[in-house]
Amino acid sequence: MDFIKTGGTMKRVILIAVLVAFGIVSQSQENFTVIKVNGTIMLRSRGVQLQTGTVFSGNEELLFRSEDATAAVINPEKGRLILTSRNHDLGTAKPNFLPSMYSVSTRAALPKMVATPEERFSGRIVLLDKIMIRMDRSYYPMDAGNFFFLRYIYNGETINKKLSYSGDTVIIDRKALLTVDGQPIAGPDNSRMEMYYMRATEAALFGNFEMILPDTEQLTREVGVIIEQFRQKNYREKVAEINAYIGDFYGKADDSDLKAWLKAVYGLKPD
Repeated sequence: MDFIKTGGTMKRVILIAVLVAFGIVSQSQENFTVIKVNGTIMLRSRGVQLQTGTVFSGNEELLFRSEDATAAVINPEKGRLILTSRNHDLGTAKPNFLPSMYSVSTRAALPKMVATPEERFSGRIVLLDKIMIRMDRSYYPMDAGNFFFLRYIYNGETINKKLSYSGDTVIIDRKALLTVDGQPIAGPDNSRMEMYYMRATEAALFGNFEMILPDTEQLTREVGVIIEQFRQKNYREKVAEINAYIGDFYGKADDSDLKAWLKAVYGLKPD
């Protein structure tokens, strides 16, 4: 009876399988997925423009068609990075991978907005659905004659939007804010808004800021990339990373507003 010696063959097959698997893993670790792009950045090898969801190798040569072009990209191992170019020769610009503007501690809770209501209404504020702010009613009583309102410009006209409240909490509702004369609007003429407190017949400026109203369909795609790439991370890590991303590219997100939006859109909730 003849016996076929298969030991060496099997070892070679196993070795090839391991090498192939290693190659696939290594390749996936080197690939980046685009979250968001500001400006125009092209992949030289494929001649395609980076956009949300584009996957490319870290070795790809990128062409920056605008000097201030930036992109947020993500890799499960290396995390989220901001891609920019400091090369004035845009035709041969090379990518610089920089850490995101806000460092994210995976052990820290989601950063809160600043402590006092007055300080909260400054800078760039992101409104996803509803922002609720507790007020000291001894200073800011709220009733029919005492209330807060927002002022913005729409179609060249000044719009004053009275804010609803519940007990000691003022509510900024995106849907209500973007309704004029009973009709929904796409948005104000610009992002500048002022918040006033009406005490009887006198209105006092409470704060002025930029109200950022993201395109929620686009933001859903962007955040979806982060959740997919960080699917192995826990709830707190995902929320902290998403909050930092929004801070980099949009503005300050409210803790409760962000968490409620993530739950409604993705079903994301504490582990």
